[in-house]
Amino acid sequence: MRQSQITPVLLEGGLPPRGAGPGEASPRRTPLLTLPPRGGGQFATEHLYVHIPFCRHKCGYCDFNAYAGMDRIMPDYVGALERELAASRDDSREFAPLKTVYFGGGTPSLLPPELIAGLLRFIRATFDVLPDAEVTLEANPASTDEARVGAWLDGGVNRLSLGVQGFEPRALAVLERKTDAAQATRAFKLARSMGVANVSIDLIYAVPHQSRESWIETLRRGLDLGPDHVSTYCLTFEEGTLLWRRRAEGKVPELDPDLQWDQLDAACEELEAAGFTRYEISNWARPGFESRHNLAYWRCRPVYGAGAGAHSYATDGAQAWRWWNVARPRDYIAAVEAGSEEAGREELSPRHAAAERLMLGLRSRAGLNPPPGFDAELSELEHSGLVERLEGLVRPTRRGLDLHNQVALAVL
Repeated sequence: MRQSQITPVLLEGGLPPRGAGPGEASPRRTPLLTLPPRGGGQFATEHLYVHIPFCRHKCGYCDFNAYAGMDRIMPDYVGALERELAASRDDSREFAPLKTVYFGGGTPSLLPPELIAGLLRFIRATFDVLPDAEVTLEANPASTDEARVGAWLDGGVNRLSLGVQGFEPRALAVLERKTDAAQATRAFKLARSMGVANVSIDLIYAVPHQSRESWIETLRRGLDLGPDHVSTYCLTFEEGTLLWRRRAEGKVPELDPDLQWDQLDAACEELEAAGFTRYEISNWARPGFESRHNLAYWRCRPVYGAGAGAHSYATDGAQAWRWWNVARPRDYIAAVEAGSEEAGREELSPRHAAAERLMLGLRSRAGLNPPPGFDAELSELEHSGLVERLEGLVRPTRRGLDLHNQVALAVL
């Protein structure tokens, strides 16, 4: 699952109703964000996100903070990352031993072995990373090779998120993916053979020209690899992307929303039959292989985000604070050098923070103990069959997972 901007309110993941339209020492930083004083470890951060914004090629559907053709600045960027991370240990934020570290992008696997190895060593020297911490790296099949996998494993990466996206040539062409089924299969088998014990794959459905049958074939080919975790994302046409422009020009067709529902139903059937549990809107796992880093987001745990455009989140259990970095890589490098990489921030009132905690908690099938003050909204959602109550918890139904946008709108 992509991480670079997950901390702000997320509304993706829902489908339209049937019959509807588609849906070295560094300078002291001057933080824009003022956190409350430390107290009893309640603000301690246990989760670290590191953004690697480089891509070999930016796919037509992608609106993430990712850039192609910037390989020359990779060493400078990693240097800036290390300066930001070192400075984060000197400001008002308190870090506990890290439970998760997540390298997202972009394409983190593009970093040459010596750069990612050095960055992994730096993080372990700068932070207390728990022995059993989940350390995830997002990888593109085309840049997953023996030297890189070896560097990842030596540095402590124990979970790989492989961006397969699909196997069917026509769907991959629509998505403008520069990888193919053979590369995806080779990358997965290489990772397994070298000892990566936890591998997740991403797959995309609701792609123009993709039938229910071809989607089922994609699912089965993915499952045949033997992943531990599968993320299935409904394609969205994000304004400003190449795919959005191509649809506006009539070069790619709209997808029948009923077919989107059929494809989601097929995913539920195929993945459940293969022993996976849908623990969140778009995420499926074998028992014990749920993404701990993603669960931290959905439970509104404090997360520090380092790198270009990365978002961070802090809370005292009532109020919450969110801030984000300069987005463009060259600007980020210059800003870190000046000690001012934060681009903006916001403070969430107790009510707003509670609403977000409820909304994000209802992305997960486990649900949550709801914060007070939302009885009317939850009663309405329960009446609509979107949530259910069980032993003091409120959790989404299957319908509530499918229509999470409606849950989010009701709560927020």
